[in-house]
Amino acid sequence: MTERLYLDDPYLRRFEAEVTEVRQAGGRPAVLLSRTAFYPEGGGQPGDRGAIGGVAVLDVQEKGGEILHLLGGPAPSGAVSCELDWPRRFDHMQQHHGQHLLSAAFERVAGARTVSFHLGEAACTIDLDLAAARLGPARLREVEAACNEAVFADLPVTARDLSPGELARLPLRKEAVKGSRVVVVGAFESPLDASPCGGTHPRRTGEVGAVAVLRASRQGEGSRVEFLCGARVVAALAVAGERLAGAAAALRCAPPELPEAAARGAEEALRARKEAERLLLALAEAEAGRLAAGPPGPVVAELTPPSGPAAGWLRPVASALAAKGRVAVLGARDGERGALCFARPPGPGPSAGEAVRAAAALLGGKGGGSPELGQGSGAAGRLAEALEAGRASLAAG
Repeated sequence: MTERLYLDDPYLRRFEAEVTEVRQAGGRPAVLLSRTAFYPEGGGQPGDRGAIGGVAVLDVQEKGGEILHLLGGPAPSGAVSCELDWPRRFDHMQQHHGQHLLSAAFERVAGARTVSFHLGEAACTIDLDLAAARLGPARLREVEAACNEAVFADLPVTARDLSPGELARLPLRKEAVKGSRVVVVGAFESPLDASPCGGTHPRRTGEVGAVAVLRASRQGEGSRVEFLCGARVVAALAVAGERLAGAAAALRCAPPELPEAAARGAEEALRARKEAERLLLALAEAEAGRLAAGPPGPVVAELTPPSGPAAGWLRPVASALAAKGRVAVLGARDGERGALCFARPPGPGPSAGEAVRAAAALLGGKGGGSPELGQGSGAAGRLAEALEAGRASLAAG
């Protein structure tokens, strides 16, 4: 049985051990050690990384009570020196203990219980049994503030196995699933939080640094809350600052003026888009008038769009032709792709949607629509043939 050093001293970075067995796991060499400070994945916390005898440890898993250290090279044997990836371990300690404090704050402030926890490479999440609709910005800030009060109070953190009598006296936030190890925040007689956990935790809440709640989203009937702790908060602030500076430079304003500048930009863009749509419809109407002046019968034409996607030009032209009582069989090219749009006046007659579907099949593409208007696309090589097929289909009525 491997001695679990991380339970007694989560700050242990280097240790000596004996390789007791060499195996294969996940297609990689893996070793069992007589003693280990490497935390195996569990409880939402990833396994540790580091080195055993100079060989990289890629993952640590617990299988059937045994701790397997998956390696990135040939397995060493005998006595070995081991070293943890300490920055990664301490990051996990900050995130995991921050989660304990945040879960306790959600329960105190919002009456929301934590269902699950995930410690990711970039961010962490907890799933709550409270609907996301009840976690608006104000409530999230309230919970965040309550959590950080516990961080800034620099309370003592105790993580150890407790006797049945000790367990009975503690107001556990959740029932122990296995073992009797509990993480207690604050004084044992009146703890801020007490929760069963086999993970690694700092000695004091102040080492978490800070907790930032990023957002809440719907997760089934409950919610998922994304958050960061410790050094990740500092890194996220740096990234956010760079993005704000870049956006402010693009909008030619100071960062505090960004909301107003962005709102003005959005309004201007909306006005410009509406004006462009109005001009496009006017151009389409003029083009339809030009085409309608030709000989009677279906208007068959391959058009050149003035700008933008071909389909966005064909549809208003075809609709304008149909409004003038003409059958439209129109096509255009987008590079090596061909676009089709067929339209006819309302009333009985062949289906434009069916006609365009058959014509698009000639291009190796797809199409469809209503009896009065259909669109499709495919390879442009047989565009003229597809237009002729459309003319024949719609002229039959």
